Amino acid sequence: MRPILVFCLPAIGDFIRCHSAIRMLAERFPGCPIDVTTSALAAPLARLMPHVRKTWIVEKHWKPGLKQRAGLARELRKENYQAAYMLTSSTKAALIPWLAGIPERIGYPREFQFGIVNRLPAGWLKSFVAFGPRKTRLSEQVCAIATLGEKLADGTRLSAPQMMISSEELADWRARHGIDAAKPALALYTSEFSNFRSWPAERFISVARHYSARGWAVWAVGGPREREAAAQIRAALPEVVDFTSTPQLTDAMCQIAASTAFLGVDGGICHAAAALGVPCVLIFGSNRSYETGPVNEHVRFLEPPISTPSWVYDTRGVNEERVLAAIEDAVAHTRNP
Repeated sequence: MRPILVFCLPAIGDFIRCHSAIRMLAERFPGCPIDVTTSALAAPLARLMPHVRKTWIVEKHWKPGLKQRAGLARELRKENYQAAYMLTSSTKAALIPWLAGIPERIGYPREFQFGIVNRLPAGWLKSFVAFGPRKTRLSEQVCAIATLGEKLADGTRLSAPQMMISSEELADWRARHGIDAAKPALALYTSEFSNFRSWPAERFISVARHYSARGWAVWAVGGPREREAAAQIRAALPEVVDFTSTPQLTDAMCQIAASTAFLGVDGGICHAAAALGVPCVLIFGSNRSYETGPVNEHVRFLEPPISTPSWVYDTRGVNEERVLAAIEDAVAHTRNP
């Protein structure tokens, strides 16, 4: 069976959301090899995703890039792909399967790539001119491309992204870092405290202190953007472990997968935690969880009431009591589904 190529989005959270479409394609074409293209940043996550055979790297910004695109197209031509599903709207990305001679190039013509994209999902025009939150709900868009615009049966939910880390890999990670598997751990993903999507530092510290007093390990996870916030938390609670200097993205996935619960804010890492199946409590500005949040069923969203000033973006309307109750509920539900 000739393989399928899926052009995914480059950011970590967006790439993970694209796995919803990959799962639907695997269901439509059982046994068909599925390859993906994405950025070098997100590519390490592909090996954790069921149904993905191979990953191609597409640099996010090629200037001018035609030589590089033509080179990749020559490599893709050797794979004899039957179709390319364009989950990204970039014209630069759409040129690659066209140059590679892939016969079907399926997607929405967001940048007017008529001809370059040669098969459009049913109802594409309505989506093309849509306004409001549904226009930007990425999970629905990528799944509509995978199903060629066919509506899901009543009561059917979108396929949720999924990532898996083997027990052997987790055991190896714990051994390298001296992590006691029997000790519960709370992973905190703060983003930058100056980011409108974050939650106040003193509230993260309050939650961390609560769980530390109960004998839990508390881990600050993320990357360079979260290092200053992690340092601020550790200044108040030195027992918090700072994992934000982790050099490898897959190590960060092990940190999340090994945790008992995950508390985070709107950002790419929260999609990773949801896809890994960890009990998640996510703090979002009002109405933003529908638009940008993970679609995994086990995720609990906390949003401020719409009476809060700047309620769309401001998370200060979410207090520690709600967060603590939500974490306890998420963990208890995981133990007794």
